[in-house]
Amino acid sequence: MIFGEPWFLAVLLPVVAFCLWSRSRRRAVVDGGSAQVFGGLPRSWRVRTAWLPGVALLLSAAMIVVALARPQEGREETRVLTEGIDIMLVVDISSSMTRAGMEKGVPNIDVVRSVVTEFVGARTDDRLGLVSFARLPRTVCPLTLDNSAVLQHLRDLDCVQSNGPDDGTAIGAALGHAARKLRDSDAASKIIVLLTDGEENQFVVPVEDTAALCKDLGIKVYTVGAGVVLASDVFGNVREADLDTTLLEHVAETTGGQFYRARTAQVLEQVYESIDELEKTEREDLRYTDYIDLYPWWLVPAALLLALELLLHRGPYLESTS
Repeated sequence: MIFGEPWFLAVLLPVVAFCLWSRSRRRAVVDGGSAQVFGGLPRSWRVRTAWLPGVALLLSAAMIVVALARPQEGREETRVLTEGIDIMLVVDISSSMTRAGMEKGVPNIDVVRSVVTEFVGARTDDRLGLVSFARLPRTVCPLTLDNSAVLQHLRDLDCVQSNGPDDGTAIGAALGHAARKLRDSDAASKIIVLLTDGEENQFVVPVEDTAALCKDLGIKVYTVGAGVVLASDVFGNVREADLDTTLLEHVAETTGGQFYRARTAQVLEQVYESIDELEKTEREDLRYTDYIDLYPWWLVPAALLLALELLLHRGPYLESTS
């Protein structure tokens, strides 16, 4: 509870003091002899309640002062305005993602799934979608505000069979597919986060063309080259080779995003944390407070107490003149 005119409370003490002083002047003076003569007589109800008018007057005056101070009860409402961001998560599910490399003994797809899950869980005010790709891209989950749906589809994400008909790495096609999903978006910001552990080997849709398309549509693309590339030499020895990230860097530079190289799970976590910080949703809290005046709850009892004081105080006079 608050007071609309709190300065009225400053007169509460003087008013109470005046009421006490005024009441004390009305007391009848009985000398000691009279007290001895009449002291043994039965006490009437008027004598027994002689203190009541003073208390009623005191409480009435205090309540009137509180009512003048306009006690109010506030009901606060908060509205949050957000400039939403639409984010398409594009994840490579080619057979190479089943290899361990980012974390010992753990398939890369499991590492990626864990890190992306944390990223999704932190984006509570944005629409997110999920696209997977190998030889061909596929919409796993369309743009939605339901994070739980995205997380469920993310948990069900599986890699394609090695050397099967669906195996491959079609970065250009995946990027174009995600861009089409964002084309009609009216969000303040449109983002694609594309992760792959390989190099383009399908060449159905040129990566350069889809990067230009994203730029024209105002879509910013963050590209992540994840894991390590293993290659065999002529003697059958397996060694780590450099991942050609030229196309990934070109996409990020063309669209105004950034390219990241994440060889380990720890670095991959830092990459998604960095993207999360760069693409924060703008929030604006608007607070509305609705106040209800409570002075009637003080004024009405004050009036009733004042009436009671007058009735009790004037009662003997009215009785004596009847």
